[in-house]
Amino acid sequence: MLDQRPLIEARGMAVGYRGGPLVLEDVTLAVARGQRVGILGPNGGGKTTLMRAVLGELAPRRGVLSVRGRCGTVPQTERSRLDYPVSALDVVLMGVIGRGPWWRRPGRADRGEALAVLERVSLAEHARVTFGELSGGQRQRVLVARALLQDADVVLFDEPFTGMDAPSAARLMGLIDLLATEGRAVLVATHDVGQTLAWDAVLCLNGRRVAFGPPADTLTEDVLRATYGHALVRLPSGGTFAVAAHA
Repeated sequence: MLDQRPLIEARGMAVGYRGGPLVLEDVTLAVARGQRVGILGPNGGGKTTLMRAVLGELAPRRGVLSVRGRCGTVPQTERSRLDYPVSALDVVLMGVIGRGPWWRRPGRADRGEALAVLERVSLAEHARVTFGELSGGQRQRVLVARALLQDADVVLFDEPFTGMDAPSAARLMGLIDLLATEGRAVLVATHDVGQTLAWDAVLCLNGRRVAFGPPADTLTEDVLRATYGHALVRLPSGGTFAVAAHA
């Protein structure tokens, strides 16, 4: 019987780095299977810190954090080393690490699984292409395939749409929807307020939890100003907002 408890549950959580002050505090939330959650906040507001806590890299200093299931990450490709001579298939096969003994090399079955998940993200024909030669959108899809090979219950995206053109962004949005449809919880850190309107929930952070809930109810002007402060600007088109660069 499938466990119906939230995959991620935090109550009064506070997190910081060793020897430093708290970066994030007063975080309470619950994320269920199949939910797509946008994480909004300024640079330094706690988005990455939250993800590191979910991954188990940072332990809460106060409160409680429960993560039920395996986690997979899709980092920014802009922060990836692109000069290593590894193929798209090699990058996906890195998802095998952690599924068995550290010394076990990927076998034929693992390669078959990796090719299958590359097929799912429409990149099977690029399996032998060097990772650094792929476009930004293609690299993101390779990293999604790696998370699929990890059989992750929770998939974390760190600003995945940075520098991506509109067709690639639309394809990635479709993959995010697919992951949720399969029963995974998907967390996406982003600066695009409008983008989060298409998802199930939004978490606004600025050193603490500002708000959490359905986007239509949560993204009020007061919440956005508490989240972004002076970096929030009203667009000429009316009652919509955008975040200034470097927020």
